[in-house]
Amino acid sequence: MNKTISVVLSFIFFFFISSIIILSTTGIKTKKFNNFISQKIKENNKKIELDLEVIQFKLDIQEASLFLETDSPKIYYRGILIPSNKLKVYLDFLSIIKSEVKIKKVILNLNQFTVKQLKTLSKSFKPSNFQSFVKNKLIDGKINSEIEFFLDKNNTLNNFITRGQVTDLRIGISKDLELKESSFSFFADRTDILLKNFFGKSEFFTIKEGDLKVDLSSEIKIESNFRSDIIINEEIKK
Repeated sequence: MNKTISVVLSFIFFFFISSIIILSTTGIKTKKFNNFISQKIKENNKKIELDLEVIQFKLDIQEASLFLETDSPKIYYRGILIPSNKLKVYLDFLSIIKSEVKIKKVILNLNQFTVKQLKTLSKSFKPSNFQSFVKNKLIDGKINSEIEFFLDKNNTLNNFITRGQVTDLRIGISKDLELKESSFSFFADRTDILLKNFFGKSEFFTIKEGDLKVDLSSEIKIESNFRSDIIINEEIKK
């Protein structure tokens, strides 16, 4: 009897460990959640359309959470294709057991895209002054970014975090002045926008290092700290 119990427990343990290894690495392919993900995301924003292929059911060991992952999802916002690399949807484990699946958060990893593509997407941006800045001031550049959307118990958008890097950026400051070869990393959520390690140069000055923080929580507040070299008569005055 003891031997039988030992064999059963060993089998259960082996099955449990094997399941964890599979879920945390390759995952289990499924199409069961395709419509669920599309419907739940569209409930929060009817301007979003999703076209998902095979989804992998996986386990994030660090967060002790189950999630769904798909590569190269086709995501349209107001009919415009967003250059997406990977989509992860984290689920509430207890809700799966109760057959009332709820989403905890969604992580969208974007492909590198250009300022030209950003201008196309900016047609749907708000406020309009930000849309105008993208359209009229940004000239060229490359953007890498990831966005995390956090949902509440009702699968309603509660907050978001976006982070990434911008490189080879050209900005038109005025008609005859451009800031070029610019780069920086960024972080933003509903209340703050943070730019770090800002670098850029123009014909008259070079920004060697800079940080900028925009507080959106109540009134808009901007804090900045830049170290620059100003070029006068071909000489640099520090």
